[in-house]
Amino acid sequence: MPQRWADRVSPRLVELVIGAASAAAVVALRLPFQEFAGDRAPYALNFLGVVFAAVLGGWRSGLVALVGGQLLTWYFVVPPYMSFDIPDRQRFAALILATVSQALILVVIGLYQREIDKGTAERERRMELMNHALNEIDHRTRNNYQTVLALVQLQTQRANNDEVKAALQQVSDRIQAISAAAERLALRSGDIDRVKLDDHLCELCEQIERGLTRDGIELECNVESVAANPDTATSISIIVNELVTNAIKHAFNGERSGNVRVIGKAGQQFELIVADDGMGIEPTRRKGGSSGLGTKLVDSFVKQLGAKHEVTSNDNGTTHHLFFPKLD
Repeated sequence: MPQRWADRVSPRLVELVIGAASAAAVVALRLPFQEFAGDRAPYALNFLGVVFAAVLGGWRSGLVALVGGQLLTWYFVVPPYMSFDIPDRQRFAALILATVSQALILVVIGLYQREIDKGTAERERRMELMNHALNEIDHRTRNNYQTVLALVQLQTQRANNDEVKAALQQVSDRIQAISAAAERLALRSGDIDRVKLDDHLCELCEQIERGLTRDGIELECNVESVAANPDTATSISIIVNELVTNAIKHAFNGERSGNVRVIGKAGQQFELIVADDGMGIEPTRRKGGSSGLGTKLVDSFVKQLGAKHEVTSNDNGTTHHLFFPKLD
């Protein structure tokens, strides 16, 4: 408790208050029984006070409760009342025995708390080391992605064939999508086994919009709060990357303006919608706008996740409905 109040009150003051309050409380509880019990077992409740104070505030609080409780009991409960005069030998011996017993209990509690604190400190040290190691792995993973991405982009610039350039650019986009998925794993999601799919997919859409969209094309993302395991999140991000990239590049024939929307609905199964208001799939294919690799990738990941994929397309646009039975 002292540490909980450390930002507002001095821990030592909190320890003192807990100890003093415990001492006063046990004596106050003892006084109503004075008429019946007299001076029999005058220090019995003091043991409870010491334990309570030590557990709640630490060994210093327990020490304050021990000293305060013994003095108050000596003054109010043990004859001669309202006096600190030395009682007879028998009562004085009872005082010494009770004090020593409480002190021994306090020592045991203090030693136990010290071991607990040492164990907690060791656990925190190991967690800090683990977090440092995970951060280092995360950093190296990002660097590896960026290195591969840079190599692919360099090769793209050196390519003389337009088809090769386009193919390498698609590879670059896919690496970027996987890299973005990795950014949302583990430490960034607050849970090492879960990824916040809503934040991740909308961030991915922002990256695609910055890199690919031209004036006249708007990319919207609205995904309800939902989480997925890292592997599933990576697969879904690649699906979204393929569908959105394909829509931006081919649905509007490089001339028309329009909108591309990514919508996610949580429920018994996760529903993902990627829609555009472009010219439709058939006109796009007739113009050579799709190589087929992106479609194969989407189909492969849909099958891997056990999802259902429905496509509707006409002159008013194309809509992809994907239903994922589970995200674990």
